[in-house]
Amino acid sequence: MPYLARTALGGLLLLSAMPLLADTDCARPDRSIWMPESQFREQMKRQGVQITKFRITPGHCYEIYGFDREGRKLEVYYDPVDAHPVEQVASSSQDKPSHP
Repeated sequence: MPYLARTALGGLLLLSAMPLLADTDCARPDRSIWMPESQFREQMKRQGVQITKFRITPGHCYEIYGFDREGRKLEVYYDPVDAHPVEQVASSSQDKPSHP
């Protein structure tokens, strides 16, 4: 494959991957002021949120996957300092998983 064609193809592949690399940024890298994960989880539980997956994003957010009290699927990014929602990815109506 000629050099120019390889370069163009590489550029197109890189551009198509850009949205996958984008992440919500909470811009609070100083972890000493973050709410402890255990406190955050307890706050979500009191709000009726069932967390099925929790992670700290590269953008310094708490990200959860789970279900709200009505059983809707959630993917929400929270500021780790005060636990306010920063961004919510579309939710859908699905039944909560049953507890064992």
